[in-house]
Amino acid sequence: MSNTFPLEELCSLLEKARATDADLKQFGAQNHKYQWNPPASLKEIEAFERETAISLPDGYRNFLLQAGNGGAGPFYGLFSLEQVNGWLSWQVEPGETPYLAPGTDPDSLKDLGDRDHDWRRGCIPIESQGDTYFTYLLVAGPDRGRVVYIEYERSWIFFPREPDFLSWYIRWLREAAAGYDMGWFGLSLDGDEETLRKLYIQADTDAERLLAVGSMDKFPALSEASRDFIRGILDDWIANENVDSLPLLAYRVDPVLYGQFLDKRWEAGLFDQVVYELYHTPAERKELAKSWRERILDKLSELSPETYCIAIPLLRMGGEVKLEQVAFLLDKAEGREKRELLYDLGRFPDAKEYLEIWLDFLREREDLELLHYALLSVPRVNESRLREALLEVQEAFPFALEHIHLDDYKDKEAMERSFRRDAERKVYKGAGTVLKDLFYESINPENTRFPRPYRLEMPGNALADLGMYRTPPADGILLHPLIALAIRQESGGRLPSTAWDWGRKLKQMKKLQLVLSEKTVQSWDDERRYAYLRAPEEHFPPEPYYYDLRGWSVIGRMENLRELRICEICVEDFSFLTECKNLRMLSLYNTNFTDCRLLLKLPKLKYIDLRSCRLIHKEVLKKLHVECEL
Repeated sequence: MSNTFPLEELCSLLEKARATDADLKQFGAQNHKYQWNPPASLKEIEAFERETAISLPDGYRNFLLQAGNGGAGPFYGLFSLEQVNGWLSWQVEPGETPYLAPGTDPDSLKDLGDRDHDWRRGCIPIESQGDTYFTYLLVAGPDRGRVVYIEYERSWIFFPREPDFLSWYIRWLREAAAGYDMGWFGLSLDGDEETLRKLYIQADTDAERLLAVGSMDKFPALSEASRDFIRGILDDWIANENVDSLPLLAYRVDPVLYGQFLDKRWEAGLFDQVVYELYHTPAERKELAKSWRERILDKLSELSPETYCIAIPLLRMGGEVKLEQVAFLLDKAEGREKRELLYDLGRFPDAKEYLEIWLDFLREREDLELLHYALLSVPRVNESRLREALLEVQEAFPFALEHIHLDDYKDKEAMERSFRRDAERKVYKGAGTVLKDLFYESINPENTRFPRPYRLEMPGNALADLGMYRTPPADGILLHPLIALAIRQESGGRLPSTAWDWGRKLKQMKKLQLVLSEKTVQSWDDERRYAYLRAPEEHFPPEPYYYDLRGWSVIGRMENLRELRICEICVEDFSFLTECKNLRMLSLYNTNFTDCRLLLKLPKLKYIDLRSCRLIHKEVLKKLHVECEL
């Protein structure tokens, strides 16, 4: 155990960091809360080293022994040794030279996973950065002791500049204690404002200068000296394509200065770069998009296809732009740009007027990714031409839902067939999704007079948990999850446990209220008017009952039902009403109920609420002799 380990310094910095970020606003702080785990014992460390056949670098080993066995650290915090072991799914091979080193090209590692030696040899994982990003520690080779950031699919590798773990960790503590906005910690240069200004002046290349000035963005507030410095260098970068975070810094100095900088860059012909900078603006984007709308439209044909996917959202955000003004870009774009552009065009308010564009793309049969994007973006127009096109898509891939079993993953032809089948399945299901949307459009058309009733959905994991992907039982009884939620609420939080109990409960029901609230809905999408229901329970009901999002017919089994209230919900089929012979009170406020003739089948009806419903055959209401709200 080293006597030179700076434990006192680390403890002091950790305490300052905890006080500075008391609200845990820094990325990952909610996870580690600036607390270390209890230190590891020498016995635990030696057992880990024996099991992995490695020797831990001194700085990291002493940290585990004297500070903590994981805990507070950059991103989501440091792993404990147990977690390191859990994530260590490869042989470290400490006697071999690691593949990872400063300057390593990620492409050079692409095929190493299929060889005898893993591309991660010589490393151990010490923390997660979120998603597929991790921090590794080199424990072998010439860079032993250094930290390296990697993306698990080998798309990105970055070596922080600090020479060892302890230097890297102490820098994080210093910056956390100072309240710096660290973002992706370690990518910027170390140093205070004066140091970074000097590094900018001393730098030999544009890349070094941009890194020095860009590193100032971590400071929560800029001194007047740094603000004057940024004002003084902006004109030097007007004609440069790459200016990194200079526009953001200019905005922090003065929003007017930021606007002038973008104006000058536009005048210099850097249209693609300015559109990118506008899209990532720190300013109020909608207002900025309005002010730049005409300039972007004027130079739209001169933008590169790579810029379309950010130019079009900006134009749409700026308003008063019609799809016909930008649709010509589809002829210029290829590959990913064409797919993303098509998707963006589908979000224009007037896209429904240009259905023909999507009908052309729905005829595609070779580029299935493009066809999939056409299905994702096609305007939901309740028109026979679209329905026919969707059915033709499904007919073109009759075996799409059949899986191709692979015995040999090295058989390239079999793999290609499998990939093709996966793409066909995605297209087939995509067409089915649009057909489903069109069905809802037909029963629940938009009406500008009042809000559209909510369409009820559930997340995919809930559908699976409730058995809604299973083949329904023979002679099954459909049960809507919302009805089950209402019954559970009425029954004190419990649902019937057997089919007999369900049958008895349905016969006993005298009052049913189907309303959307925090007790029944886990999330709302007010733009599309979707409500995502909570699961009634964590398993499916006893057969013959099964959950189905069109399972309203079970209401017809409530033979003693006296009161029924359905509010602001899209119901796929109201025919169950004809079975509710004992119904006295019926409220269908702001539903998609239309056909008043169904009410003739309710002989005991005394009161009905049809407010905000789009009614047909209203003459029937005069024959009912009931109190009616319209």
